[in-house]
Amino acid sequence: MNTNESESDRPYECPPETGNHIQWMAVLGASLIAGFVLLVVPRASPWSGLTFFAPVVMGRVVPEELGMPVVLSKLFHLGLSLLYGFVIALVVSRITKLWAVLAGAVLGGLLYLVNFAFFRTAFPQMLGDEWVVAFAHFFFGGIMGGAYRGLLRRRVPAQVQETPA
Repeated sequence: MNTNESESDRPYECPPETGNHIQWMAVLGASLIAGFVLLVVPRASPWSGLTFFAPVVMGRVVPEELGMPVVLSKLFHLGLSLLYGFVIALVVSRITKLWAVLAGAVLGGLLYLVNFAFFRTAFPQMLGDEWVVAFAHFFFGGIMGGAYRGLLRRRVPAQVQETPA
């Protein structure tokens, strides 16, 4: 590090504008980012053998006998992404950005457990390769946590706003 740097040349931390409160546009943007990533790689891995055109919701393949069109599965997936994103943002908004990805991944894992319990009870025919579905949830949560923290509006300190031209 250069010891001749002045205090104003050092990087500064810009805290989120609203402190620990939820920023809805950041939730929407981060949820859609994470959701679209899982639309492109439906099981959180480009080597899974499934493509964008497969009816997959959060890593879980929708059986043909349910008769759900692919477009409807994608809309359902994005809606679930928004719901999951809101839950993850509630926690990630209270921690530093360093831990946001890790905490998001852990929360994605917890959301998988809720998802698994629901499908085991309501739709047991949709259970299958659960490790892959769990991985997709961890992957979604990590992306969501990092994207949310990155999209937060920030407060710029007064001394930075008044820099001479």
